[in-house]
Amino acid sequence: MNKKMALATAACVVAATLMLSGCNSEVEEPNVPADGSSAAASSSYSYTLTDAEKLKALAIGETAVWRDYEVTVASVERADGKLTAHVTVRSHTLPQTLRADCLLSFGMPPVDSSFEDGIIAVPAGEEASGTLTFDDRYGSERLFWNDGATEGTWDLTLPAVQPDQEGGNEGTQPAETDEPKADEPKKQEPKNDAAAEAQKQAVAALEAEMPSLFTNNTFYTFQSVDTSTATVTPQEGGGYEYVNDVSILGADGVTPTTANVRLICEPNGNCISMTVDGAFLF
Repeated sequence: MNKKMALATAACVVAATLMLSGCNSEVEEPNVPADGSSAAASSSYSYTLTDAEKLKALAIGETAVWRDYEVTVASVERADGKLTAHVTVRSHTLPQTLRADCLLSFGMPPVDSSFEDGIIAVPAGEEASGTLTFDDRYGSERLFWNDGATEGTWDLTLPAVQPDQEGGNEGTQPAETDEPKADEPKKQEPKNDAAAEAQKQAVAALEAEMPSLFTNNTFYTFQSVDTSTATVTPQEGGGYEYVNDVSILGADGVTPTTANVRLICEPNGNCISMTVDGAFLF
């Protein structure tokens, strides 16, 4: 097994272990009304649980609210090959003791934490804030918080939400208006014919290379890909990001399944980066 596959396998093992164990939070039994909101018996603080769809795509500055506690990734900083996340955890009716490795980047836990002994200890009804630092050599685009039963995902590619923009405890953004903002970037002009043709040729070359990419870099067997479902995004400086679901056979070589693939290619379609189901391969 080469070094790239070993790293991806290690990330998957860590993520799977955490998914099974959760974050070991102190379980409370609040009286949750039908609308999904709850209030602590001993205080006026109330909260609304974040729905499952919203948990899949949170912006930096937004809050994920679970039954026992809530988590805000307030901001992130990148420097010297490290990604530092500023995190705030608030407990509800019971004190919480959570591990710093509840938050993952590329399936890997933080390499450093400002929380003592890597433990986020939060008294009942209070908050604890600190930083979690990750190895960022591969430029992670998402942070994952594992609550055991559900997972919260902060998408670093989404525009960050300022504290006064967040609506309530669910992290919703204010409704958009028809009036354009002064600092709002202009909408991208449609591609001209030459650019569209260049992208089409690069994507075709990339998709033709996909069977060998799976053979040389994974334990899976490539089956097919629906080109009409691909999302292609031009990259600054040239090249493209290609994201699609691919039909494969599992590691046993028999079971049909699908995998989400993210590829980065040069302008000519030559693949220079591959991520499968969130695991970075190269």
